[in-house]
Amino acid sequence: MNRVLFAATLALAASPAIAQGAVIEGRWTNPKHSTVVNVSQCANRTYCAVVLKASAKAQANARKGGTKNFIGTEILRVRQSGDNLFKGKAFDPETNMHVPATVRMLGAGTIEIKGCALLGLICKTQRWTKVD
Repeated sequence: MNRVLFAATLALAASPAIAQGAVIEGRWTNPKHSTVVNVSQCANRTYCAVVLKASAKAQANARKGGTKNFIGTEILRVRQSGDNLFKGKAFDPETNMHVPATVRMLGAGTIEIKGCALLGLICKTQRWTKVD
């Protein structure tokens, strides 16, 4: 029991150090690996995610929502709001909506993106992983 508690304490103590070294910039993929975006710094100390690659199905879903050219579309624009936390807007191409979004750095290779519509009544969360 003491070993488990000790291991859990070490894991919790190490987590902030890992997350603080994490960088939001780079290439990320969604859970289904159907979309790859590049996150880079853009205007006024914000970070933008632009679609680099998308599966045929992801592109078809975006077209149904009204986005003709999904590749090259900016789907996220956020500004750092604290340690490992970014806030801004996300674009959902399937519904053609811009919604408030929060991005949390969970580690060097994982981010959690949460977007909410209808005054926060409907939210969707995804964990994206970094692509080499």
